[in-house]
Amino acid sequence: MKLKVMVDQDLCTACALCYDDVPEVYEDAGDGIAKVKDEVGGDGAILDCEEVGQDLCDRVLEVTEECPSGSLITEVVEE
Repeated sequence: MKLKVMVDQDLCTACALCYDDVPEVYEDAGDGIAKVKDEVGGDGAILDCEEVGQDLCDRVLEVTEECPSGSLITEVVEE
């Protein structure tokens, strides 16, 4: 499975949930607003769950569901 990860920064309320729970993928853009880390490819990055581990992908999916503002966008990419 592969996941495409994005953050709608206009919706983000800077609650820090995503970068506290999944710091491997998300980080504070400097003002509390979340962003996808440049190290993983930035906004729109594709995470290959076989490469990064299913646990990390599961955590990304979980935090996407838990995001109170709905600003995290995670799509399963067809292989």
